[in-house]
Amino acid sequence: MDIGNLKNNYKYYEGFEGEEEIILKIKNDPSINIHIWCGYFNEIFEEPNLDGKGWKGFTRDIHQDEGAYEEDEYEIDIAEYKEDILQYQNRTYEFEETKDVYNLILEFLEYASNHNETVIMEVF
Repeated sequence: MDIGNLKNNYKYYEGFEGEEEIILKIKNDPSINIHIWCGYFNEIFEEPNLDGKGWKGFTRDIHQDEGAYEEDEYEIDIAEYKEDILQYQNRTYEFEETKDVYNLILEFLEYASNHNETVIMEVF
């Protein structure tokens, strides 16, 4: 797997400096990180499942102000967060780039999972 796009990737935050930023990084190698403008992130998770079974992962954190929305640095459970994001895989988005952001997050989580890495999430 080519990890070039997972190293210090600001592509989806450039031009949005000063607005809320979501960062995912590898704990043992912080140079492997992605920075995402909150607008893309919010668009992915803005319409959660309302089946009453509870939310998990990114969806829970965003809508209930938990995880990285509550703590400075938060170690995520990769399997849980990957399961959460996969429920949004067939969604269409207003912003063209949002699907690319979705794929980047998924690629990041898969890399971390495949290499038994710990992922830190931060929200600024």
